[in-house]
Amino acid sequence: MRITTRVRFTPEQLKRKTQQGTFRSLGHAGAAIRLTAKRSIRRRKKPSSPGSPPHTQTGRLKRSIRYEVDRSQPDVVVGPVNEIAGRLWNLHEFGGVAKRRRKLKRHRFRVGEYGPIRVKTLGNAAKFARIKLQTAAQASRATRLIEDENKRRSVARPRRYAKRPFMRPALDANRSRLPKFWRDSVK
Repeated sequence: MRITTRVRFTPEQLKRKTQQGTFRSLGHAGAAIRLTAKRSIRRRKKPSSPGSPPHTQTGRLKRSIRYEVDRSQPDVVVGPVNEIAGRLWNLHEFGGVAKRRRKLKRHRFRVGEYGPIRVKTLGNAAKFARIKLQTAAQASRATRLIEDENKRRSVARPRRYAKRPFMRPALDANRSRLPKFWRDSVK
């Protein structure tokens, strides 16, 4: 009894299957690291002790942690999104000193221009919004707001932040699991 077989090797198909498996595995790895980092951050009113993951009062940090997989180069990025969390979380992760905020440009506002007004939010925290100034009182108040903010920024000392890492420990906790995501990924 004689059996003959033919094997056809298509490198393009193998390459495509490898890229699909890598993309899927990187997504699973990024999701696992993100979940571990989110679970390490607790909602508390008081700050955490240096060396432990930071606390969040509002849960904003937990919601801002994302991951993104890049198809063009096999790569995954996991961490807080700056548009949501700001640059403060980089200081928490590595420690350091926050730079002083730049002074605002001085301007004398007039009626009809767009200028800042103070808006009360939940918890009486003052935020600023830009509106079209309707009266002379609004214009002078907008000018005063800019001057007051510049005074406040000039006296404020830079804040020092101790290390409160949360992303590096999440990666270290998942390091042993990472090879399992690639096992049997190419079929």
